[in-house]
Amino acid sequence: MEQIKEGLFLLLIKLEVIPADSNEYAVLIFAIGCAFIGLLAVFADLCFYLIRNQSLLGVKHGYKESIVFMVAWSFGAFIIGYVGQVLAIFQVNLLACATVGLSWPVVFVKIIEYLAEQKEIQKIADEGEQ
Repeated sequence: MEQIKEGLFLLLIKLEVIPADSNEYAVLIFAIGCAFIGLLAVFADLCFYLIRNQSLLGVKHGYKESIVFMVAWSFGAFIIGYVGQVLAIFQVNLLACATVGLSWPVVFVKIIEYLAEQKEIQKIADEGEQ
């Protein structure tokens, strides 16, 4: 546990690269860092929404919705960061964490929009058959 705390401090505060040979939890540290950046991205969007009543991510914020988005997006960034690190796509540094953490919410929104669009198309097709 101490190695994880130290690794997160080095990654997020000191902006250092965490080599896998010096820290056996480098993959987990990276995934947690991605989740943290993803959480910050949604929190920043919520702050912008509260100030301007507009979401940069195109999300409808509310008490329950914002909590769900924060959890889902940070969890999604965690998963993407973990898988990306296992596949050796990313180096364990803050830039890679920011890339995953910031791009994951955008990808998530696009997936939701696509699924909603497909559902609407299917609904129109079903009504046309009747």
